[in-house]
Amino acid sequence: MSSLTVVIPLRLVKEIVSRCIDVDEEKVFVGIGIVERGVYRVDEVFECRNISQNPRTRFIIDPMCLYNVFRYAEGKGMDIVLLAHSHPAPPVPSSEDLKGMKLWRVPWLIISSIDGEYRIWILTNGDLLEIKTELV
Repeated sequence: MSSLTVVIPLRLVKEIVSRCIDVDEEKVFVGIGIVERGVYRVDEVFECRNISQNPRTRFIIDPMCLYNVFRYAEGKGMDIVLLAHSHPAPPVPSSEDLKGMKLWRVPWLIISSIDGEYRIWILTNGDLLEIKTELV
């Protein structure tokens, strides 16, 4: 477990998990907020369309949605601070996720669509670290 922390409202986590349970394709979400001294504070979360040709086992976020979320966050003085998606498996990064984590160096919330278990990860200096979650 790293010294990094993700602070996220419990209601947002419950909303994300409820949208992922028993769904036969990977869902994807973008969280915006502020990062200060190793604390990623998530204030809002937006669901984006998964445009993958094989959405059951892979996600590709709709680039227009990502752009719109980025512009919205920018207008509020915030940043993208979290990527979240579901897996039809335990909530650990896949090899595809690791590739994406090299590009998107923010915490990744992964939710099991089987049972709703979730964990948050980040790739830092080539090391995969689980991040502490503080529900508020």
